[in-house]
Amino acid sequence: MDMLTTGVLCFAAGVVVGAGLLFWLLPARRQAGQLIRDRDEARQALNHYRDKVDDHFLQTADLVNDMTQAYRSVHEHLSKGAQVLCSEVGRKRAVAKSLDSAPDKESSEPMAPPLDYAPSAKGTLSEDFGLQQKPTGPFAPVDVADNPIPDTVVEPPRDYAEGNDDTADDKKPR
Repeated sequence: MDMLTTGVLCFAAGVVVGAGLLFWLLPARRQAGQLIRDRDEARQALNHYRDKVDDHFLQTADLVNDMTQAYRSVHEHLSKGAQVLCSEVGRKRAVAKSLDSAPDKESSEPMAPPLDYAPSAKGTLSEDFGLQQKPTGPFAPVDVADNPIPDTVVEPPRDYAEGNDDTADDKKPR
């Protein structure tokens, strides 16, 4: 065989072996379809679960509404029965004991909102609320009006971490 034929055969064999190794070594290409199917199944399961949750809460709301309507019907039945069967004195006693009876607007004062502070002359937001006397001693607060600020200028402390630069500056020629 001549050199050209041998080169072409070696090249063809290399292409076949390379394609086989590439297919065998890159499983992600083979598994991509499986991953897409798994993802689609998971999305479908999630959507199915969400639909079941929605149906559950819609049915619960319907049942609670039905229960409320039944309670209202029972309450109306009892109210009508009490009006027909009870005497005037019994009805007045029942109204007096009722927890949900509103007070008469003419006989009672208007209701005020609850206070969030003590209803005394000084509220809880007062600066001296709860203090018996002003503190004294070594830790007493300083009053600025009693101690005026001196007029002298105080220089800030030296920073010794930078080194002794003051003496080096004096020796350098300027």
